[in-house]
Amino acid sequence: MKKFGVFLSLFLIVALCAPSFAIQAIPTPTISGLTGLIRVPSADVLPYKNFNIGAEYGADMQNSISTMNYKVNLGTFRGMEMGFNGETDPATKKIREGVFLNMKLSLSTEDEPYPLKLAIGVENLSSYTQTDVFMVATKYLEQGPKLTFGFLADFPGDKFRPLGVAGIEVPLLSNHLSLMVDGLVGESIGQLDVGARIYLTPTICIHLNGVNILENPNNPQGKDPKSIVGGLSWANPF
Repeated sequence: MKKFGVFLSLFLIVALCAPSFAIQAIPTPTISGLTGLIRVPSADVLPYKNFNIGAEYGADMQNSISTMNYKVNLGTFRGMEMGFNGETDPATKKIREGVFLNMKLSLSTEDEPYPLKLAIGVENLSSYTQTDVFMVATKYLEQGPKLTFGFLADFPGDKFRPLGVAGIEVPLLSNHLSLMVDGLVGESIGQLDVGARIYLTPTICIHLNGVNILENPNNPQGKDPKSIVGGLSWANPF
């Protein structure tokens, strides 16, 4: 936890020193890979021929283990985002063999100042147990925040489990800082996540997330374990 104390201190220092000019940030990855909020993907997609890379360190508060994960996303065709993500093995601390594939397709064609965007996609396509599909909408509000809502479905034990998803992102400090809340809820599952992002530039972002913050260790009911996740993402580094 000392590492997270240092990371949080650095995060706050950078946030307070953020420059006053506004920026237009490129979409940033979620903890699961595709661009979006914290856990919930948004209807935004990476622009054509743009890409981002990211890495995060996570501490599982329930099982007292830590992992490092990585992700890459690419704006392939117009309106299409594709990527992959992987992680280290908690036992060996080495990168696991194989990666999970992700895809997101924008269904929006309107170009207006405050659009309502739609997207469908799939996460962890090559996984036996973690694959899910989603359809989400993202509404840009005139005051600055972005609302995302829709559904996500996964297949635990080969059963179809639909979940409602929703979230909000609030930009501050001329878009250099974003505060986020998102969540998933279903018949027997619920999860609430909170997070913050600091954009050093429009393409470089530091993020800190609290995942499944309301989970009771004696009765876990979230899709993801209760954890603290911090990392860095970088769009178009080359």
